[in-house]
Amino acid sequence: MRATDLTLGILVLLGGIAIYVSAMGFEVIPGQSYGAGTMPRAIAFATIGVGLFIAGKALMAGDRSLGFELRDWVRSGRALFRAGTALVLIVVYIVAAPFVGFTPAALFVLLAGMLVLGTRPLPAIAISIVATIAIQQSFGRLLLVPLPRSDLFSFLW
Repeated sequence: MRATDLTLGILVLLGGIAIYVSAMGFEVIPGQSYGAGTMPRAIAFATIGVGLFIAGKALMAGDRSLGFELRDWVRSGRALFRAGTALVLIVVYIVAAPFVGFTPAALFVLLAGMLVLGTRPLPAIAISIVATIAIQQSFGRLLLVPLPRSDLFSFLW
């Protein structure tokens, strides 16, 4: 699917406005002039600017058509199966991670996703293991992001 430049510009602009509106409720840190909403608002302004740029460039080029154009691969059953599988794997991770923890859930989702997309089994297993460990270490240890844990697999980390 391909969106016209004007359509894409309007969608990006609306996304930036939505980010800004959602960041309006974030509180300011007491004693400081900035808080939790500072970075989302900066991202919102950048997104609004990009949306205006894309839409303006399309209008200047004479493109006033709104809409989407479907590509041939969208009509392929195999492509739809792969896209559907990706969505199902996201839901599986969301449901399974609180029960089994991040490591087994991420390992399963990465491995299943790569196998469905046609990666050979041995490289898929190796990449899934390395990627899961890298994500767990960088987010869980380095950035201190609380990843889902479980008593079932607590010995892993």
